[in-house]
Amino acid sequence: MKALASPVGICGKIISQGDFLAQDLDVAFVDSWHEWLQAVLAVSREQLGTRWLETYLTSPIWHFALSPGVCSDKAMAGTLMPSADQVGRHYPFTLAAELAVTPVQAWQESGWTDSLEQQALATLDEGFNLQHWLAELSKLAIAWPQATRFSVSQSSNEAIRQAWTISANQPLDSLALLHQSYLQQFSRYCLWWTAGSEHVTPCLLVTSGLPQVSQYAAMLDGDWTRWNWQQKQIHY
Repeated sequence: MKALASPVGICGKIISQGDFLAQDLDVAFVDSWHEWLQAVLAVSREQLGTRWLETYLTSPIWHFALSPGVCSDKAMAGTLMPSADQVGRHYPFTLAAELAVTPVQAWQESGWTDSLEQQALATLDEGFNLQHWLAELSKLAIAWPQATRFSVSQSSNEAIRQAWTISANQPLDSLALLHQSYLQQFSRYCLWWTAGSEHVTPCLLVTSGLPQVSQYAAMLDGDWTRWNWQQKQIHY
C-alpha cells in the first residue's frame, strides 16, 4: 500500500527571478530553513574566503530527510541545490514535501530524489518559464510505502543491561530497526545524501538536527576532517 505525501513545495532563489520564492510549504519550515541557510552561507563564506564562490557554485545537490521537530512539527524530505537570483545574490533553491514515512525509508525510496533533482535542474534551462514549471511541479506527488508502526520498551532497571522489546503492526525490517537506533542515538535525526561533485564524493550523512553551522563548509568542499566531522567507514 502507498501513502501519498503532501504536494511538493519550493523556497529559495532561481536565476530567472529577482525575488525569493516560497510556495506550498509550511511557514514554520520556511522560516526555520531560511534562518539555518542564512547562517551556514555567512559562516562558510568566512571559512572559505576567496574560494567560497567557486566552491559554492560547484557544490553538489543534496537530498535530505528530516525528523519531526527539526524545522517544524512535520517530518520533511526534499532536495537542496546551489543557486542564485537574477541579480547574482547567491542562495540555494529547495524543493520539499511533508514526509509520510521515516527518514530512513525516504532515503531508501530514492526514486523521488531523481524527480526533484530534475525539477531543480530545469530552473537552469534556457527559456525557462516559471508558470509552466510550477504547473508541472503541481502534478508531482511522491508515493511513499506504508510506514511500519512499532513501539519500543526497555527496562528501567539500571542493573540490567539495556535491551529493547519491539512490537510492530507488520513484520519488522532492517530500516525500521535502523530508524529506532538513530532515534536512540540522535533523537531528532536527519539524513543527507548526494551523488557527489568534483570535490565531494558520494556519501550519506547522519546528523542530530540540522548540520552545525561551523561544519556546513564540508558539504560544499568535501573536506570533512578540516571541518570537524566524525567519519565512520562501514564495511559490508
